[in-house]
Amino acid sequence: AKARSETRRHQQLYRQAEAEAQKCKVLERKIHDLKHAKVTLLKKQREDAAKHREYTNQKTKEIHALKRREKKADQKISKMEMECQKYKANLERSRTQCDKLSDKLKQT
Repeated sequence: AKARSETRRHQQLYRQAEAEAQKCKVLERKIHDLKHAKVTLLKKQREDAAKHREYTNQKTKEIHALKRREKKADQKISKMEMECQKYKANLERSRTQCDKLSDKLKQT
């Protein structure tokens, strides 16, 4: 009887050990899967960060290019406005001279 109960106890311990070993294998597999998922996630994060950096750099370049174009356009506008003022001044001088000549012609 004692030997039988001892055998049962050993069998029960053996089954428990097998169950523990099975649980251990499951947990090891989960750990492996989690590590793999972590590596994949880190790689994706690095790729996303690189894409975001590239996008930001591209948009910054576009903004600088637009600002340069805007500055050139403003300079061109200023130059044309100065030319226009110059032509208006010349036109006014010419009109004044024409008016004086017309007055002289009327007087003679």
